[in-house]
Amino acid sequence: MARTRESTIEDYLLSQCRAHGFLCLKFVSPARGGVPDRIVVAPGGTVFVEVKRPGGQLQKLQQRMHAKLRRYGAEVHVVDDKPSVDVFIANLLKTTSNQPQVAP
Repeated sequence: MARTRESTIEDYLLSQCRAHGFLCLKFVSPARGGVPDRIVVAPGGTVFVEVKRPGGQLQKLQQRMHAKLRRYGAEVHVVDDKPSVDVFIANLLKTTSNQPQVAP
Protein backbone atom coordinates (compact mmCIF):
# COMPACT_ATOMS: atom_id res chain seq x y z
CA MET A 1 0.00 0.00 0.00
CA ALA A 2 1.44 3.37 -1.03
CA ARG A 3 1.87 5.99 1.68
CA THR A 4 0.51 9.48 1.14
CA ARG A 5 3.31 11.96 0.63
CA GLU A 6 3.52 15.35 2.34
CA SER A 7 3.50 16.98 -1.09
CA THR A 8 0.09 15.41 -1.80
CA ILE A 9 -1.36 17.05 1.33
CA GLU A 10 0.33 20.36 0.48
CA ASP A 11 -1.08 20.27 -3.07
CA TYR A 12 -4.55 19.61 -1.65
CA LEU A 13 -4.19 22.54 0.79
CA LEU A 14 -3.15 24.80 -2.09
CA SER A 15 -6.07 23.69 -4.29
CA GLN A 16 -8.59 24.19 -1.49
CA CYS A 17 -7.23 27.64 -0.68
CA ARG A 18 -7.44 28.64 -4.33
CA ALA A 19 -10.98 27.25 -4.61
CA HIS A 20 -12.06 29.52 -1.75
CA GLY A 21 -10.12 32.60 -2.86
CA PHE A 22 -7.42 32.46 -0.19
CA LEU A 23 -3.74 33.16 -0.79
CA CYS A 24 -1.54 30.19 0.12
CA LEU A 25 2.07 31.29 0.06
CA LYS A 26 5.12 29.04 0.43
CA PHE A 27 7.09 30.21 3.46
CA VAL A 28 10.86 29.81 3.38
CA SER A 29 13.14 31.57 5.82
CA PRO A 30 16.80 30.83 5.02
CA ALA A 31 18.02 32.26 8.33
CA ARG A 32 15.45 30.41 10.47
CA GLY A 33 14.78 26.70 10.64
CA GLY A 34 11.52 25.20 11.80
CA VAL A 35 9.20 27.77 10.25
CA PRO A 36 5.81 26.52 9.00
CA ASP A 37 5.49 25.51 5.34
CA ARG A 38 2.72 27.89 4.29
CA ILE A 39 1.19 31.26 5.09
CA VAL A 40 -2.53 31.41 4.32
CA VAL A 41 -4.05 34.85 3.87
CA ALA A 42 -7.85 34.96 4.06
CA PRO A 43 -10.36 37.73 4.77
CA GLY A 44 -10.64 36.43 8.35
CA GLY A 45 -6.92 36.63 9.03
CA THR A 46 -3.44 35.40 8.22
CA VAL A 47 -2.30 32.06 9.61
CA PHE A 48 0.69 29.76 9.38
CA VAL A 49 0.24 26.14 8.30
CA GLU A 50 2.63 23.24 8.81
CA VAL A 51 2.04 20.34 6.42
CA LYS A 52 2.94 16.79 7.42
CA ARG A 53 2.40 13.40 5.85
CA PRO A 54 -0.34 11.37 7.59
CA GLY A 55 0.86 10.60 11.09
CA GLY A 56 3.98 12.74 10.65
CA GLN A 57 5.40 14.37 13.77
CA LEU A 58 6.83 17.84 14.28
CA GLN A 59 10.58 18.03 14.74
CA LYS A 60 11.84 19.63 17.97
CA LEU A 61 12.94 22.74 16.07
CA GLN A 62 9.46 23.04 14.53
CA GLN A 63 7.82 22.63 17.95
CA ARG A 64 9.95 25.42 19.37
CA MET A 65 9.30 27.74 16.41
CA HIS A 66 5.53 27.11 16.50
CA ALA A 67 5.51 27.85 20.24
CA LYS A 68 7.46 31.06 19.65
CA LEU A 69 5.09 32.19 16.90
CA ARG A 70 2.10 31.49 19.16
CA ARG A 71 3.70 33.48 22.03
CA TYR A 72 3.80 36.42 19.65
CA GLY A 73 0.11 35.99 18.87
CA ALA A 74 0.37 34.10 15.58
CA GLU A 75 -2.04 31.33 14.69
CA VAL A 76 -0.28 28.10 13.65
CA HIS A 77 -2.08 25.01 12.33
CA VAL A 78 -0.78 21.55 11.47
CA VAL A 79 -2.50 19.49 8.76
CA ASP A 80 -1.56 15.91 7.95
CA ASP A 81 -4.36 14.57 5.76
CA LYS A 82 -7.18 15.76 3.51
CA PRO A 83 -9.83 15.74 6.27
CA SER A 84 -7.64 17.98 8.47
CA VAL A 85 -7.24 20.37 5.52
CA ASP A 86 -11.03 20.38 5.11
CA VAL A 87 -11.49 21.23 8.80
CA PHE A 88 -8.87 23.99 8.53
CA ILE A 89 -10.62 25.50 5.48
CA ALA A 90 -14.05 25.24 7.17
CA ASN A 91 -12.69 27.13 10.19
CA LEU A 92 -11.24 29.84 7.94
CA LEU A 93 -14.58 30.14 6.14
CA LYS A 94 -16.39 30.43 9.47
CA THR A 95 -14.00 33.15 10.63
CA THR A 96 -14.32 34.91 7.28
CA SER A 97 -18.13 34.95 7.49
CA ASN A 98 -17.88 36.74 10.87
CA GLN A 99 -15.71 39.53 9.44
CA PRO A 100 -17.18 42.83 8.18
CA GLN A 101 -16.97 43.18 4.41
CA VAL A 102 -14.47 45.79 3.23
CA ALA A 103 -14.46 47.20 -0.30
CA PRO A 104 -11.23 46.49 -2.23
